[in-house]
Amino acid sequence: MLSLFFVDQLSSSDNQTLDGDEGYHAVKVLRLAVGEKIKVSDGKGNWAAGAVVEVGKKTLQIKVTERGQYKVIKPELIVVQAVTKSDRNKEMLELVTAAGVDQIIPWQADRSISKWQADSEKKWQSTIKEACKQSRRVKIPQLQMAMSTKQIIEQLSSDKFVLIFDAESDLKFADITMPSDLSAIYLIIGPEGGISDEELAAFKRLGASVVKLGEPVLRSAHAGFAALAAVQSRLGRW
Repeated sequence: MLSLFFVDQLSSSDNQTLDGDEGYHAVKVLRLAVGEKIKVSDGKGNWAAGAVVEVGKKTLQIKVTERGQYKVIKPELIVVQAVTKSDRNKEMLELVTAAGVDQIIPWQADRSISKWQADSEKKWQSTIKEACKQSRRVKIPQLQMAMSTKQIIEQLSSDKFVLIFDAESDLKFADITMPSDLSAIYLIIGPEGGISDEELAAFKRLGASVVKLGEPVLRSAHAGFAALAAVQSRLGRW
């Protein structure tokens, strides 16, 4: 599978230049040489591929021989992820990105130990981008602004399909019925300390289903991946 790199804008010509941090990484770290084929994306789903025809000190150029565009498949998968411990956020983002999340909403839940910081958005964006390169995803998942429970409730409505993953639930994910005409599925993942009774009640009033994936209790940083895998399988994508 071709190595993937991101640029701000794809060239409309037959030649595509890779520079900046991506060019430096390709030349100095990966040591790509003339003749090797790579893929370049604008992060919005548009991509171009071709062989390297010129290598500079920190840049390279490819001859574009293929182009394409990724289109989001409905329903979109939106993970509402409680902000986890700082050392777990990177792992969580890598996992949900590889599992095919379309949007991520950082959630400042009642029992979140860590707080959303001024530089959190930049760190999360960087991790998501790097995870896309590793998993060869040409469209970078959208990172929304961090929200409180109240803000998330306001964004959701009774016509949204919402799944809350809670180890204390008596209802298994395998036993729920999922409508076939959904435009989006919201997967709510709580913090290490669990979702509070007040938060659960608020989500339930919107018609959210509270389900569990099994008997083992997963870390908050791992639950999103497991939830996405279960939903992807149910949708027939995996």
